[in-house]
Amino acid sequence: MNITNEAKQYIQSLLKEQQAKGLRVYAIEGGCCGPQIGLSLDMPEESDTISVINDIQVAVATKAEEFVNSLTLDYETEGEQSGLFMVGAPNNC
Repeated sequence: MNITNEAKQYIQSLLKEQQAKGLRVYAIEGGCCGPQIGLSLDMPEESDTISVINDIQVAVATKAEEFVNSLTLDYETEGEQSGLFMVGAPNNC
């Protein structure tokens, strides 16, 4: 997993605002398109793998581990819209 510097700055501001310690990456099974990858500011679960990526604590749920190696979190501003997005997340549709 990679977190760009732009995403790092955005995530750090969210963590400070929400008084959270890190991100959690998880997978939701089901649907015709396969698993969906999600991000949250939740506390890690006991079975999560925890690492620090670009100074951000990241907990990865067991079911999401196979997808995070190719995942990059980036932040983009386009016009009046801005946000965090994932590059390399599974898209089986």
